[in-house]
Amino acid sequence: MTASRARSPEPQRSPQPALDRKNKRLSASRQPVSNRNVRRLPRTNSFPLPLWLRVLMTTQKLSIAATILLTVSVFAIYGWTVYAQEQWNQQYKKLEQLKRQERQLTNAAGSFDNEMLQSIQKKPGDLVRESPEKSIFLQAAPLRPKREVPSTVSELPRNKPNESLGY
Repeated sequence: MTASRARSPEPQRSPQPALDRKNKRLSASRQPVSNRNVRRLPRTNSFPLPLWLRVLMTTQKLSIAATILLTVSVFAIYGWTVYAQEQWNQQYKKLEQLKRQERQLTNAAGSFDNEMLQSIQKKPGDLVRESPEKSIFLQAAPLRPKREVPSTVSELPRNKPNESLGY
């Protein structure tokens, strides 16, 4: 055997396909090369999957869905706890402030009572016990007549300039 016979012949290469103007598609002049040694794979529907494999695939799909659902619920619960904790902190600060104000008012009331007792001890004659004979009764003020309310805005009096009545 010679060296030329020992080597298998090189497969002939097909010429490069012609590309169209946009270099995207093959031109219609090229014929597809058919290879008789290539077999197509059977369709997946041609043979059924074993039961254990179908069960595993279904379990995988369900576990993915459960994982997504649990992840979303964990984030929702975490967000709610952070929000609830922040609200609790704000309300606790308000409570502490109200307790502080209560202590200050209690101290002020105690010091006022202490000053009153000291002034009574210094001048006991200044305070007199209440009695009905020493009470002053005031008569109620007479009722005022009702004013007419204008039915429309145009009937409102405009002769008064803007004046603040709250002072």
